Amino acid sequence: MFNAAEIIAAREWLDIDDDDCLQSSKDILEIVKTCLKAVKKLKTGRTIKMMTQLVAVVEYVKLRARYQTHAKCSQPCLSASLAIARRMGKGGYFARQIRRNERYLLQHQQLLPSKAGAYHGQYTLLDNENVLHAVRRYLAAQDLGTITPHQLCRNVNDVILPALDMTGHNSYISERTAINWLKKLGCVCKDVRKGIYHDGHERPDVVEARQKFLAQMKDYERLMCKYDDVTMEPIPPVLAPGEREHVLVPQDECIVNVNEGPRRRWLKGDQQPLKKKGNGRAIHICGWVCETTGHLRLSDEQVAAQSELPEAQRLKVTDSCKIIYPGKNHDGWWDLKQLMDQMTHAIDIFEHLHPDKVAIWLFDCSSAHEGLAEDALNVNNMNVNPGGKQRHLRTTTIPANNPPPKPGRSDTCGQLQDMVYPADHPDPNLRGLAKGMKAVLQERESVWDELVANCNGRVVGKCKECSKSQAKRDAERRVAEAEAMGQEDTLADDDVMQAQEAALTPVSDWCCMYRVLSLQEDFATEKPMLQHYIESRGHVCMFLLKFHCELNPIEMLWGYAKYRYRNVSDGKFATAKRIVPECLDMCDTLTIRWFFRKAWRYMDAYSKGLDAVQTAFAMKKYKSHRRVGLPSEVIASMRAQRADVGALNDV
Repeated sequence: MFNAAEIIAAREWLDIDDDDCLQSSKDILEIVKTCLKAVKKLKTGRTIKMMTQLVAVVEYVKLRARYQTHAKCSQPCLSASLAIARRMGKGGYFARQIRRNERYLLQHQQLLPSKAGAYHGQYTLLDNENVLHAVRRYLAAQDLGTITPHQLCRNVNDVILPALDMTGHNSYISERTAINWLKKLGCVCKDVRKGIYHDGHERPDVVEARQKFLAQMKDYERLMCKYDDVTMEPIPPVLAPGEREHVLVPQDECIVNVNEGPRRRWLKGDQQPLKKKGNGRAIHICGWVCETTGHLRLSDEQVAAQSELPEAQRLKVTDSCKIIYPGKNHDGWWDLKQLMDQMTHAIDIFEHLHPDKVAIWLFDCSSAHEGLAEDALNVNNMNVNPGGKQRHLRTTTIPANNPPPKPGRSDTCGQLQDMVYPADHPDPNLRGLAKGMKAVLQERESVWDELVANCNGRVVGKCKECSKSQAKRDAERRVAEAEAMGQEDTLADDDVMQAQEAALTPVSDWCCMYRVLSLQEDFATEKPMLQHYIESRGHVCMFLLKFHCELNPIEMLWGYAKYRYRNVSDGKFATAKRIVPECLDMCDTLTIRWFFRKAWRYMDAYSKGLDAVQTAFAMKKYKSHRRVGLPSEVIASMRAQRADVGALNDV
């Protein structure tokens, strides 16, 4: 590459001072002047390179003229060319080019033609006119956007070459050769993917959550079985007395649409495939994977053994993966209730496959996964006053970290508190009704006294700032649900705008009853329904970070299956229904273990202090040492990418 300084210098050197040179060099300088003016008018990609070559010849001629008059210089041509090459940051090869260009300019009054695009001098099958016409006919017969190197390779080897009676030892091509043929015939692999992704890896709240997540995962890693990076053979953990082995079991959902096609396609020129307006019927997959067995399911032998057991002892479900077909007049969309039902079967399968082991059930950061139980301590399910349309919440314990009581007031910290009035309450109008926020706070005397003091006696149920914050969270939830179901088109513009607005922070933690009660320890630390159930079964529940899908190995399984599905799908629901499970089953246990190893490498990079850009660079596999670059170039590239990510997050 040539920098801006070289371009400016080339333009300035158009004005050559002939007095600096001997009379014998003026011929070449006149030729260079003419060539420079002609090159300046060109609009090609080689313009800068040609100008640099001509300028190098000018400087070489000037310096050689001085060296020729120097008594101690025995090789003026060699010395001058090497000096000019070093001055321009080049080496010996460029010095030889300077001397060659001077001789060629004197003889032909132009630079040596470029070798770019020159004939390779080696005969290939595509040079055969019959093969060339057959390949072109095949490409013309394919639908727009359906051409792939793999299919071209198979057609050439199985159809075109045998039809032309070319069956010799060298009468076949590889997929790499098919790619080269497509490029020679004018095809380019273009990305036809649509959508916008916002990177939030380095947001302060996400970075803080990542550190906590990695610290927690490091504590559990000691109790997990490791696998050799080469052979994938298990390495059992060293357990202390009373400790049990832990197994990581990630979960995720995936939607495969019938009309999904390859993300990148081979096209000519400005061609663009006409995609169908809709995505087609949806196929929703919910599954779990683990390093020990790959897919969390029983093998064929274990399923056969289950069938021989009494019905009361059999597992109701032998495969944790569940596939549904949601849509209008079809199956309902996936929700927390269906996940809880499938979670029960998944734990039963795990405990059957891994007796006396603890599972770490890993879920992504989704509003559905973090849903609370109906009787959970949720201030959003409460009214200000008793009764009305509010849920009956469970009994709780008043937090011990509440403010101390005022003199003469009783200390309620640590006492049990019912959220529903008893059936024998003195007021018959309140019997069996759910308590509102006001009654709950009044029973927590020290908290109520502090609230009244901060509000100057004017206590409100929910202030304006808290109402706006809740509306923003509701809009974010609706947007997330629509994106999860693939129904972004149904979103209202107001919801999208409200979800993107900056979050409002209330002026005080004592602004209203809603905020005070939501910050109470028992309300703030209420666990999701999933976590309650999993921990009741003796296992561990963890939630992934936002924007960190690379830490979930099952995400790689979805990519593995979708890549194979897109290459064979024909846009028909019956076909998709049949091949989606087949594409999932193609991923064996060894491949899933490789997915886990990659996720662990990501965690290791983050734990060593690398940010998202540096981690992506460290995880990338380079197949050529020439592509890595010098250390200074690598650091500069990562800094530039980090600056771009920062600017994106600021927007």
